[in-house]
Amino acid sequence: MKIRILAVLAVVATLGMAAAQVTLDVIGFKVPPNEVGTDLDKAYQSFIQQFEADNPGVTINALESPPDFDTYILTALASGTAPAVWSQDGSTLAKIAQSGQLLDMQKCQAVDPGFNFDRFFPNVLDLHQSLGSGQTIGVPNDFTPMVMYYNPQAFAKAGVPVPDKANLTWDEFLDLTQKLTIDSNGHNAQSSDFDPNNVDQYGFRVRQYTFEWIYWVWSNGGDVISPDGSTASGYLDSDASVEAITFLRDLMLKYHVSPTSSALDALQTNLGFLDLFLQGKVAIFPRGHWELVGLRSNSNYSPEKVAVMGNPYKTKPSTVIYESGFVIPANISQDKLAAACKFVDAATSQGYQDTKALTGVAISGNQAVAQAAIQGAPQPAVEQSFFDQVKYARPPYGAMYANYPAVETILDSMMERILNGGDVKSEVASAVREINRELSR
Repeated sequence: MKIRILAVLAVVATLGMAAAQVTLDVIGFKVPPNEVGTDLDKAYQSFIQQFEADNPGVTINALESPPDFDTYILTALASGTAPAVWSQDGSTLAKIAQSGQLLDMQKCQAVDPGFNFDRFFPNVLDLHQSLGSGQTIGVPNDFTPMVMYYNPQAFAKAGVPVPDKANLTWDEFLDLTQKLTIDSNGHNAQSSDFDPNNVDQYGFRVRQYTFEWIYWVWSNGGDVISPDGSTASGYLDSDASVEAITFLRDLMLKYHVSPTSSALDALQTNLGFLDLFLQGKVAIFPRGHWELVGLRSNSNYSPEKVAVMGNPYKTKPSTVIYESGFVIPANISQDKLAAACKFVDAATSQGYQDTKALTGVAISGNQAVAQAAIQGAPQPAVEQSFFDQVKYARPPYGAMYANYPAVETILDSMMERILNGGDVKSEVASAVREINRELSR
């Protein structure tokens, strides 16, 4: 008992010492100059002021995120000049974590007994535990699953009812997008009179970017690389993966429900894509929660033009998590460790996350906050749709494999060639060879 009391007193003393005399440099709590005065800026300022008031003697020095952030942070870690806390994009977490210079957040539980992992969505927290080290490298701040945005007014124009279920099968999605694709004479893409060269409204948008299509492969039981990250052979070139990639290509080149890259560029000559969507020129497109900010600030926006559904699937619904989490450097000085842990604890607790949820940038990593935010959101049905898709979400491979960003570049180029008419199997085989060379380095 005496030893236990002494241990508790040591923790309290550590917290007290940290709270009495430290300054923490933090990145992820300061907006760029063009966003000063926004709800997010106000949420950051209010949180920092409250934290300093609750922790006398701890000063928070909020720094703006520098350009080429990952290069900056790797250099700062190597030189011992990294901030005490920063917001790290989960898509490149493995690249940073492989340096071995990020703190195992289980150590925060030793110096801050109130710090716990129960608050987080389990599969979002998994993103920080996916490196196979048994450690928890950072904790979630906010995130989004990828979903399908749709414009109900485009459905009404086509005389097509909005689906009554959250996730459609591929066949159902093809049928839907064909009916939503209308030429200048009013014929949809299922009509023998349909003119694919004069489309007035497209049903969907397909692009080459992997972050917008990898979950289509997952939804067919396929993948792009092996679970251990060592090879693309047998995965990207599997029948399931090739079928998914072919289906996406066919949506554009066979069924004409998506504009080609050149057609999309022509449509966007005078309008941005969000304008096209809000005007009903494209009925459905894939994106994350962040897109709500751009949509709601668009002059063409009105709530009845924006809704959300889950991703189509062949064998099982799937999506990917894009997330930002808080991390601490492993070599943080002992006098700052407790204060940094308390800062992350506070930043992921209900008080701050409730406030930040109102900005609408992303879904809170705190599960209780995310659930409570649904009814307070501008469009509760949209927020509920996002929440409902979280259970199907998987971590991005950049959180698991340090060299995945280079792999993703290869996948982007592969899909670009395929959408421009390249043979699927040939392009996939070429990409497999390129990826395997990258993975063997």
